[in-house]
Amino acid sequence: MGSSAIISFLGENKPNLISEITSYLTDKGGEFSGVTFATLGRVCELTMVYHKSEKIEINEIRSELEKLQSAKNGDFQVKPLEAFSDGGPTTKITHRVVLSGEDQKGLLNKIIKTLNENNALIIRMNTEKITFSEKTQYICRFAISIRDENAPQCLSQMVKVAGEMKLTFRYETS
Repeated sequence: MGSSAIISFLGENKPNLISEITSYLTDKGGEFSGVTFATLGRVCELTMVYHKSEKIEINEIRSELEKLQSAKNGDFQVKPLEAFSDGGPTTKITHRVVLSGEDQKGLLNKIIKTLNENNALIIRMNTEKITFSEKTQYICRFAISIRDENAPQCLSQMVKVAGEMKLTFRYETS
């Protein structure tokens, strides 16, 4: 295998979008890792690490992806990705945390600051607002990596934040 690239797409979520992108890249002889996809309204974001063959250049990948019918009017970014020999803690999810409750100003920032202050690395994050006639429910989901010795303090602080903001809090270990 040659080198790696990070490929991201931001645009309208259309039928066959992911299939067309992955088919093209597979046909070019590469492999995927670390693929994420999310839809936000009609817009979507696809990000992946692509291990490409030596036969294809980064610029060729981008120009060919832009020609795909389902990706019209979207934006691709394709950049070389330095290979890291150390997998490090960022690839290992140790805990999954979910907080939910009534939406409040500064809610997401407070949660993220608490995770940062307790040495937790956010691996994946998802938030959504669900609007009802009387109120708006806010749900935050985090997949984090935290060392065993830091976990009790971090989780304790998360419980404290949840209590202060009247949120439901739950977690599971991986």
